[in-house]
Amino acid sequence: MSDNFLDYLVTNARIVEPAGTEAGESGADYYGSLGIKDGKIAVIYPASGAGTANVSGAPPNARRVIDAEGGILTAGFIDVHAHSDNDIPCAEKLLAMGVTTAFSGNCGLSPVDFKSFFEEFDRTAYPVNQAEQAGHTELRKAAGQGDVYAPVTKSQLEKIKALAAEAFDEGASGFSFGLEYAPGAGGEEVLELAKFAAERGRVVSVHTRLNKVNDTDSLKEALDLSPRTGARVIISHLVYMFVGDGLKRAIDLIGRYRAQGADVWVDSGMYTAFASFAGSPVFDEPVFAGKGFSVEKLRAATGKYAGEYLDLEKYREIRGEFPRDSFIYDPGKPEDILTAYSLSDVMVSTDCIRYPAGQGHPQGAATYPFFLRLLVKEKKRLSLGEALRRCSAVPARALGYAGKGRVAVGADADLVVLDWEHLRENAEFPGLGDPDAKPDGIRHVFVNGAAAIENGKRTGVLSGKNLRRGNA
Repeated sequence: MSDNFLDYLVTNARIVEPAGTEAGESGADYYGSLGIKDGKIAVIYPASGAGTANVSGAPPNARRVIDAEGGILTAGFIDVHAHSDNDIPCAEKLLAMGVTTAFSGNCGLSPVDFKSFFEEFDRTAYPVNQAEQAGHTELRKAAGQGDVYAPVTKSQLEKIKALAAEAFDEGASGFSFGLEYAPGAGGEEVLELAKFAAERGRVVSVHTRLNKVNDTDSLKEALDLSPRTGARVIISHLVYMFVGDGLKRAIDLIGRYRAQGADVWVDSGMYTAFASFAGSPVFDEPVFAGKGFSVEKLRAATGKYAGEYLDLEKYREIRGEFPRDSFIYDPGKPEDILTAYSLSDVMVSTDCIRYPAGQGHPQGAATYPFFLRLLVKEKKRLSLGEALRRCSAVPARALGYAGKGRVAVGADADLVVLDWEHLRENAEFPGLGDPDAKPDGIRHVFVNGAAAIENGKRTGVLSGKNLRRGNA
C-alpha cells in the first residue's frame, strides 16, 4: 500500500474539541471525519458546511475505516491522579473508561528504583500511556526513616534528595507528597523537597494532611508551596479530603491563592467515600476517632469482610492481621460532588489502584462516565465541551503535555468515541455490586494512533508509551 494511506479513518463522528478554550467556554463541535497516521491526527474533514476543514478535498484512502455512528469523538482522557504503577489490570480498567494517559506515583507512593521500574514498563506492552512521580513516603523509607510519625534527620533528608535526583534523571515526571500517610514530615522537610523538585522543573502533587475534618490549615500548607518554592502544585482529590462547609472554605481559599498568581491546580474524584489501606495512619484508632469518624460507618473494601460494615472488633482484627486490606469511609454527602466541580478547572481523577478482583472501590472503573452523566446529562452543571476540558485539556496543560488533550492536526492520536445516549457507569461498591464492572458507551479508544477498543471491546492492542520526563 502507498505511504499516503491513513492508518485509520474515523467517519460519521461528532467531533468535540475540548482544548484551547478558557473555563466555561466550549471548543469546536461539528460532524466530520478524522484521519490517523503514525500515531498522530493527520487530517480532519468537517462535514459540508460544518466548519473550516483542516485540509481540502475528499478524505484519502485508509487501511481501516471505522464508522463512529454519530458518536462523540474527542481527546482521550488524562487521569491526573492514578496509582496504576505498571499494573496492567488497573490500566485496563482506566482504558475501558476512555483514559489514554495515567499520571501515577501519587500520594507519596511510588517505586524507588526508577531505572528498573521504567525498564519493566518498556519490556511489557501496556494499555495506556503512563508517567510516574517520585513518592515522598517511599523515598523517606528508603532513606532510613521507616517511622511515619517521626521527622527525618538532616542526613536522611539529603538521602531523599539524592534518591529524588536519581528518579528525575531516569525520567520521573513529578514529586508527590502523601502527608496524611507521613504525619511526622515537618513543614521544613516538605518545603525543602518541594523546592528541590521545582528546581528540576517537576510538578508537585500533594495529598494534604488531615489533622481534623475539613482542616483548611493543611490545605494552606500545600498551597503555600507554590509561591514559596515556584513549584506547580496539584492539590489531590479535593472531595473526600473536604466536604460540606469545609469544602466551600477550601474552594474559597484555592480561589484566593489563584487570584494572587499561585500556580495551583486541583483534582477531584466523583465519590465522597475514600478508600485506603487498613494499616495506614489514616485509620490509626486515635487518629480516626479524633476526626470524629465512627467505626460503624466503616466498610471493608477487600478481604473476608468485603462489602460489610464493621464493628470495633472486626476493625481491630483487620488492622492487626490484614493491614494491607482496604477500608472505605464516607464523610460527605452527594451534593459535595457538585460543589467541588463548581471550582474552575478542577480536573477529573480516579485514584485508581489495584484491588483483588470483585473487591475495592468502584472509582477505578466508573469515574469518567459517572462524571459526564451526572455533571452534564443529569444536573447540567457543565456544558459538554467544558466537562471534556476537565477530562483532557486541563490536565494536559497542568502536566505540560502539549500534544495531548486536543483534537487537532498534529496532535497525538489519543482519542475516545463516546456513545452519548448509552454512556453510564456500572461499577458499584462491594456488597452492592461489582466494583470492576465496565461502563457502557465507550465505543472506541485509540492510544497513540492504535485502536485499543473497537465497538466497545478490547482489541488486544497494547500501545501505551512510557512518558518519561521530556518524552511527552
